[in-house]
Amino acid sequence: MAKLVHDIQKKQHRERSQVAGRTRLGFLEKHKDYVKRAQDYHKKQNALKVLRSKAKDRNPDEYYHAMNSRKVDNKGLLIKSRYADDEDPSLTMDQVKLLKTQDSNYIRTLRQNELNKLKRKTQEVGFKAQSQHTVFVDDQEAMREFKPEDYFNTTKEFLNRRENRLTKDQLTSQELNVADPDTLLMPKESLDKKRLKKIKLVQQHKEREQQLREIQQRMDNQRERMKKGSKKKITDSKGNVAFKWKKQRKR
Repeated sequence: MAKLVHDIQKKQHRERSQVAGRTRLGFLEKHKDYVKRAQDYHKKQNALKVLRSKAKDRNPDEYYHAMNSRKVDNKGLLIKSRYADDEDPSLTMDQVKLLKTQDSNYIRTLRQNELNKLKRKTQEVGFKAQSQHTVFVDDQEAMREFKPEDYFNTTKEFLNRRENRLTKDQLTSQELNVADPDTLLMPKESLDKKRLKKIKLVQQHKEREQQLREIQQRMDNQRERMKKGSKKKITDSKGNVAFKWKKQRKR
C-alpha cells in the first residue's frame, strides 16, 4: 500500500517582502535579481577588458582605408553609416531623376483624388450645379401661365428639391398620413447645419488640393533644373522663382 506522504499539504515558503519601514528604498532585491545583475556586470567588465587590451596592443601609426569613410564625434565614439561597407550610398543622376519622377507621380495621383472628391462634394452642396431641369413650352402665354408645382404634381415645399421630390399622391397616401408630417420636411436649422458641414468639407479639399499642387510644382521645378543646358533664374514681382533655358539648336 502506497504511503500518503505526497498527499499532505506542504508549507509554502514565500520570499520576504520589503519591510514597511523601508518602503521608501524601493523594491527589495532577491537572490535571483542579484544573480542577473552580477552576470550583466561581469559581462560588461570582460568586454571592457578586451577593448582595453586591443587599444593597448594597437599600433598608433597603423593605417587602413576605412579611416577615410568613418568618422567619430567629439567624445571619440564611432559614427556608423546606415549603409553597409560594400554598398555605395551615392546615386547616379538618372536614378535621382527616376525617384523624383515617381514622387511627382504619387503627388499627382493624390491631387487628382482630391479634385474628384472636391467635384463630388461641390455638386452635393449645390455650388454650380451642372444638371438643371428645363421645361419647354409652346409659346409666351404658356410660359406665363406655367406653374411648376402643377407640372411636377407636388407642393411648393418639395419644389426646390433636386432629389426625393414627393408627389401629391405620395403625400396623401396612407403610409405618409400615419407618419409624422414633420419627418417629411427637415427643419431649416438641421438643413443649414448639414449644408455648413458640407461647405467645410469642400473648403478642406480645396486647401489640400492647393498644398499638393504647390508640392507638385516644386518637384517638377527641381526635376527640370537637373536637366542639362544653360539656364537663367528669373524672379517676378510676387517673388515666384522660374528658370529659363537657353535655346539650343538640335541636330
